[in-house]
Amino acid sequence: MSAPGFTWPPIVTIYDLDQARQAATLAEKRGNGLTLLSAENAADSIGVGWMAMLGKNLRAEFPTLTLYLILDCGAAGGRAMAALRTEIDAIVFTGGPRSSLSLADQADDLGKGLLAERPAALDFLTLPADPARAAVTLADWLTGDEESSS
Repeated sequence: MSAPGFTWPPIVTIYDLDQARQAATLAEKRGNGLTLLSAENAADSIGVGWMAMLGKNLRAEFPTLTLYLILDCGAAGGRAMAALRTEIDAIVFTGGPRSSLSLADQADDLGKGLLAERPAALDFLTLPADPARAAVTLADWLTGDEESSS
């Protein structure tokens, strides 16, 4: 995840299991990989365990899907360290430089990613209210065709 040249598959911000499943189903049907991004500062609200369990369950449910998980830890250094020791592939950490250096070393050792800011993502909260239009917007994002979904 932290290797030079690594590119995340399409990133979708999710808030619950149903949204994660919807994105995974579409990504798998299209033969795409998928990156699920938590809400901002989610390590404080939903916790590391919830995101790790989400990934474990989705990987079992969608075994052919290349799936990555990114947990936004905000400035919570302890939660960030805990997240790096789970099935979570990368964290967003906005804490101070001293903590970031320590986390960067740990992330490297574990083959995980450390992001200083949230990556560009399609946010489930911004999808159209109409389920059919929402599905088209999500599908377009997953195939890199965001222009046609506007």
